[in-house]
This record gives sequence, C-alpha cells and structure tokens, in this order.
Amino acid sequence: MSVGEVLYAASEAGLTLTASTTEDTLKVYPAENITPQLAAAIREHKAEIVRILREDEEMRRTGIIQSEHQVFELAREFFGSNEKEGVE
Repeated sequence: MSVGEVLYAASEAGLTLTASTTEDTLKVYPAENITPQLAAAIREHKAEIVRILREDEEMRRTGIIQSEHQVFELAREFFGSNEKEGVE
C-alpha cells in the first residue's frame, strides 16, 4: 500500500492522524476504527506520514488531518494529479 493509499484508507475509516511538531510520533484515533492491516500500513509509512503532516501549512498549526479534503490535497501535492490535462 502506498502512503497515499494509507492516508485515503485512514480517512475512509474515520481516523484522525496527529503528528508531534517536535518528536517523530504519530497518533491515530479512534482506536476501534483501526484494522490490523491499516495499523501495519501506517507503521510502515509512519516517517513519511509525519513528514507530510509537518510540511502541510494548515496542519503545521494543528498537526491534525481534519478533513477528507486535506487527504486528497496532500495526495495530489505529493503524488501528482491523476487528471488528464485539457480534459474537463
């Protein structure tokens, strides 16, 4: 699973991801929404998720992904758009 897919799956599961602004820690809640597969994928991509959270301007203030929109914006910013240019 790519980090973009992990962030999307976390959003779909209703998870909130928070990163410390000073330490390389990542908190994921509510715990009851985390499947073993998703937990393993989050652990695998933890460093990159923390980096993404820290680099996003809005999340720099809070350390929290607050909406599905932020997940998609992060995915587009870091992995490019899947849209074809010139097609509406």
